[in-house]
Amino acid sequence: MKPINKSGLHTLYLLMIVEGLSMLGTRMTSMSIGIWLYHSTHQTTPILWIALFNELPAMLAGSIAGIVVDRLPKRIVLLLSDTGQAIGSALLVMSLWFGFFSLPLLLTIVFFQGICAMFQSPAAQTVTALLTSEEQRDRVNGIRETIFPLAGIIAPALVGLLYTPLGITGIVILDGITFLVSTIFLLTLRLPDEMKEKLILDQEKVALRDIVGGIVFMFQNRLLGLVAYVGVINFLLNGTLEMVVPYVSGASGDVGWGISFVLIGMNAGAFVGALIVASIGHFRDRIKTMSQGYVMTGLMFIVFAMAKDSIWLGIALLLLMIPLPVGNAMLSSHLQSVVPSALQGRVFAFVYQINMTSSVLSFFAMGPLVDRVLQPAAAKGELSWFISFVGDQAVSGIVILYLAAGTVITTVSLTVMILRRK
Repeated sequence: MKPINKSGLHTLYLLMIVEGLSMLGTRMTSMSIGIWLYHSTHQTTPILWIALFNELPAMLAGSIAGIVVDRLPKRIVLLLSDTGQAIGSALLVMSLWFGFFSLPLLLTIVFFQGICAMFQSPAAQTVTALLTSEEQRDRVNGIRETIFPLAGIIAPALVGLLYTPLGITGIVILDGITFLVSTIFLLTLRLPDEMKEKLILDQEKVALRDIVGGIVFMFQNRLLGLVAYVGVINFLLNGTLEMVVPYVSGASGDVGWGISFVLIGMNAGAFVGALIVASIGHFRDRIKTMSQGYVMTGLMFIVFAMAKDSIWLGIALLLLMIPLPVGNAMLSSHLQSVVPSALQGRVFAFVYQINMTSSVLSFFAMGPLVDRVLQPAAAKGELSWFISFVGDQAVSGIVILYLAAGTVITTVSLTVMILRRK
């Protein structure tokens, strides 16, 4: 394989910087809207609806987005995605300025931006494969994995600094500016695939085989099991990690610096994990590395469930989070290496669709499981044998969930490692 020249890597790193700015603006807007909506309505349900409507397009039509990514030049896909999201931000600003804002309008805008975003993720993955060699991908994907935790650290600080002087409108304008910067950069960019690709309108009508082409390839090359494995891990992680704040406050009794320390550890762990991948640069067995990391995550879930002091809770959560960006980077590099370029859009879109679906199902399942099943059972003494082990506390239901999730993640990951040896 020919090495990718340095100009290709420079282009990719510039794309990552622009992507990071867009993500930072998006997270600032999300936090600001959440604050503004809660103070306006004193309800949390609208905030949950926003998250659902943003992820719904990828859940329902992610595979179709992959066809577009495979047929159109990747720069055009990214350009249209950023332009669409900028239009959504502009419409939101106008609604706030001219007084026609409403929750249905907000959900419509969020849904539209979710449609744009579902094209962006698979397109960005295919661009990484296009501009990197096999030896460079682990490091590049590791660097990409630093973007999300960095945005998670910086966005709250900026919102705290800017929300009062700028208000919700000012924050949304900043978000729109980040998309505008990305759009201008993409207008000046040219990628290698633009000389080879034809517009989707010039090609034959999309057939069923086009939609399932990526899935068929994954089935034939034993990749569906890997995607299902990652989907199960995502299902067990997302809903449970959303309970960190109530769990820490209930387990330690510390609602001040203790929660802040634990949340900092959470973001720091993800950032450290991404830095580890970027520093090492190349891994011989990516799936083994990913599975070993998930074993560590499962074990740390159990430690996190048993810890009571805020310091130990923060340390356990930091160690729990480190393997997650490692696993994401390993999966991306593996698929970028084994999937033909003509199918990468569909494969990454399908993986994105599975991850979004498992995440949303986790959000819907884990809360009611704790509130309606585990915690009431613990309160009624139906799990006395278990309570004698974990202790009788207000968050016993969450403790049981964490122990179960950690056990399943560890067991499934060890099973994957054993099966790969055969």
